[in-house]
Amino acid sequence: MPSEIRHIVFSTPEVASGIREYRRHIGRPLPAGRLRHFDMHPGKGGIRVSVEIAPETGRTEHCEFSAGEMTDALILYCNAHHIPLPSAGIKTLQRFGESLLLIVTLNLGGSGWPLSAGLAMQGPKVVPVMEMAAAGD
Repeated sequence: MPSEIRHIVFSTPEVASGIREYRRHIGRPLPAGRLRHFDMHPGKGGIRVSVEIAPETGRTEHCEFSAGEMTDALILYCNAHHIPLPSAGIKTLQRFGESLLLIVTLNLGGSGWPLSAGLAMQGPKVVPVMEMAAAGD
């Protein structure tokens, strides 16, 4: 059976929206207010996200989200915004510059994860036109 690796890149506003939607969905909504600070950092089990929300009245509130919560939030975001996502795949998070990368692997054995992790660290390779023509022959 073929294997699949899917990468879905989320911008900071999309991640923030996903967090808000997720927290509302589970009955623990975030306070209303402006997102003042957003940070992604390594944590137990993957990427952790911390945010500061400045409500219109009151003091700033700090919230932190585990990799599991973030994965659930992004899956819910994908479902709500009709972004195709295989339900059976293994889902992991990785920071991709200032964005968050959701990696979904399906039927993958062997060395697929290092390949996927390496994609985020390497820039695009420019292939000369001559090589492309030769490769297509």
